[in-house]
Amino acid sequence: MANLKKDIAASIAVGLVAIPLCLGIAHASGAPLMSGLVAGITGGLVVGTMSKSNLAVSGPAAGLTTIVLAAIATLKSYESFLTAVVLAGVIQFLFGKMRVGGLSRLFPSPVIKGMLSAIGLILIMKQFPHLIGFDRESFGVEEFFDTDKDMESGSGKGLNTFRMIGLAVSSLEPGALLIGLTSLTLLYLWDWKLARRFPIVPGSLVAVLAAVLINQVLSPGMQVIGKHLVTVPELHPNNFVHPDWGALSNPQVYLVALTIALVASVESLLSVEALDRLDPQNRSTPPNSELLAQGVGNVVSGLLGGLPITAVIVRGSVNLAAGGTSKRSAILHGAWILIASLGFRNGINSIPLAALAAVLVHVGIKMAHPRILKQMSKRGWSQFIPFVVTVAAILFTDLLIGISIGTVVSGCFILRNLHVAKGFTVHKSGVITQIKLHQEVTFFHKVRLAGVLEAVPADTILEIDGSEARTIDHDVLDLLELFKAQAANKNIEIIFGGISLMESFSEKQVAAMQAEYDTLLSNNQAWVEECQKDDPQYFERMAVGQKPTFLFIGCSDSRVPAEVITRTEAGRLFVHRNIANVVSLHDMNLMSVLQYSVDHLVVPHIIVCGHYGCGGVRAALSSQSFGLIDNWVHPIKKVVDENQAELASILDADQRERRIIELHVLAQVRNILKTPVVQRSIQKLGIPRVHGWVYDMATAKSRISRQT
Repeated sequence: MANLKKDIAASIAVGLVAIPLCLGIAHASGAPLMSGLVAGITGGLVVGTMSKSNLAVSGPAAGLTTIVLAAIATLKSYESFLTAVVLAGVIQFLFGKMRVGGLSRLFPSPVIKGMLSAIGLILIMKQFPHLIGFDRESFGVEEFFDTDKDMESGSGKGLNTFRMIGLAVSSLEPGALLIGLTSLTLLYLWDWKLARRFPIVPGSLVAVLAAVLINQVLSPGMQVIGKHLVTVPELHPNNFVHPDWGALSNPQVYLVALTIALVASVESLLSVEALDRLDPQNRSTPPNSELLAQGVGNVVSGLLGGLPITAVIVRGSVNLAAGGTSKRSAILHGAWILIASLGFRNGINSIPLAALAAVLVHVGIKMAHPRILKQMSKRGWSQFIPFVVTVAAILFTDLLIGISIGTVVSGCFILRNLHVAKGFTVHKSGVITQIKLHQEVTFFHKVRLAGVLEAVPADTILEIDGSEARTIDHDVLDLLELFKAQAANKNIEIIFGGISLMESFSEKQVAAMQAEYDTLLSNNQAWVEECQKDDPQYFERMAVGQKPTFLFIGCSDSRVPAEVITRTEAGRLFVHRNIANVVSLHDMNLMSVLQYSVDHLVVPHIIVCGHYGCGGVRAALSSQSFGLIDNWVHPIKKVVDENQAELASILDADQRERRIIELHVLAQVRNILKTPVVQRSIQKLGIPRVHGWVYDMATAKSRISRQT
């Protein structure tokens, strides 16, 4: 119920802003004003109902005004243009059925972030004149350079965003300025102090109601009148126009339809992608479902005489800022536009444009917050430059041109490293899906990786192993972070980090492994029989107890078996092995073995045996991460640091590594001698003697590195 109240309140705020935007875009497009309202109503009631997006709000888009204006001129009539709009909707529906929506993920992350920041800056700069009462430019225009159609009055020749701001400052209206600044102040006070106390009331609605009240009590000389108020035309059946189906014989209609379908699809998918990134609940919108909804919406809008429809980032951002939580707010916003046009025209027409401009400026400041620039600068040039270029290109051209320029620039950085990228592999075992990232994971792997992530079944475990990755593109990181946040919705447990690869074995491989295991068991039985044949009492003596002479501390490497390399029979060696034969005072396993062998078995000799070519030593010397083993072999790095002078004098890398292994063994000998249990035994009995060995696998001989 609380979410329903939030959605209702948010829908009212979006509806109030959407009405002048619909009218302004219709005017700038050279279309009947009624067409903008029809598109807004359809975008809410039809697209809002069918869409699976929780935050997107659809309606006529400023990004299509130039295309619409040119298309109407080309097709000679608005009725012929409506035929193209219906066809565009059919094409979009087919796009959704053909599942081309996934291509939206090809747009790089810095471009999406740049688009959001650029839209925020456009809102601030384009709405500032309306905030202070200069309404010469149509409400909702976004292009940098103005045309005559962008103007409510007069010519647009030689005008642009910066010049319009200058003219506005020199021609401000005191009443509009008072209302605009008061509304903006109320919005910030509401966010700062009152939003938590009244969570279901959007600050934008409070600001608009306050603006209407202030305008009513102002003196006649300061009241906002005329073009400074919202002007909603009468929604009458006689004002509706319908498609001219005779235009189907005109080849130009199909070209216009394809153009609208492509542009509207791209803008809708970009808007939905951007809003998903802003969603505090981390929900995801299926892109193909969105194309289906947009297609049906454009068919209906065209049939009723409306403008083309897209998901509009500005309205979606207002919806989010007003507290919208689900698509109910988008649906209801269309209902409010319809109701306002039918029965509340006088009330809506009393709203000052300055108040609505303040709402949009407030949203724009959130979208273009300076912290976003700081965040992008920390990501490196490959992210920062495309971000800045996208922002600048959108500001000085339009949305689609700016997106295209930003994508090209981002692509140049991506191509620079493409030749070394190896991508990733996917492994599945039961309820576990494992994705192993290779050394280079670039932007071009994003689409395939997104498909793999979407296919991960619910109620499973996903392991993402990045232990071998040297470079992971920020777009891939953003995708993983976004999926991590959304995975809870499917009850997917995700594990990130250096996790060992879980192999999938064929039946032949499984059979071979089973055969090796069976051979091991049969070898054991054969050994038992041989021992009993040579000495019938052998195992009886072994069962009495052990009295080993040596404690052998060696490496876990399978090529250095203690009994084999020393040719000793059972009962002579007490053995402990670990990776890189590390003697750690914090290793309770080793310390227990040491105490038992010294205090209870009273071994006279302890051997620490390392070996040349030790993988643990090489892991310690490598800059590559090997996961948990990094912590275990860290003491070897200390050995290197303590012997820098000697090691620096050894020019041959192989000889230097061999010397490090010898020094490492010596360090472990010293660690054993420092233990209290060994010191007490030496003081009492004069034993054990501690020996350092290094085994050379190339010669199978052990070299005495240290003997005490």
